[in-house]
Amino acid sequence: MLSGTSPWLHGSTGMEQAANWIAPIATTIAAVMVAANLGSRITGFGFIVFSVGSIAWMAVGWFNDQPNLVWQNAALLLVNIVGIWRWIGLRARYEKGAQVAVEHTAP
Repeated sequence: MLSGTSPWLHGSTGMEQAANWIAPIATTIAAVMVAANLGSRITGFGFIVFSVGSIAWMAVGWFNDQPNLVWQNAALLLVNIVGIWRWIGLRARYEKGAQVAVEHTAP
């Protein structure tokens, strides 16, 4: 059970505590989703979860006065946005086009 006496959470706000937990959990889940490569939608949603992790890491950096962590994750957030566009937007259109082509060539 989490309590204010925990050495990990001592003196931190609720928002800071949430960011400290969300950041590593979201990053780990996203890494598994992207590494599994279970299709464009799952990979794309992995980049969405990576984005949540990047935002949480930015909050951790902000709360702990670590501008390097904020800036690195701001850059990673941009990379994740490109990943979302590529895997959910562009790749999904390619898959849809391939499916239409198969349907039109099937006897």
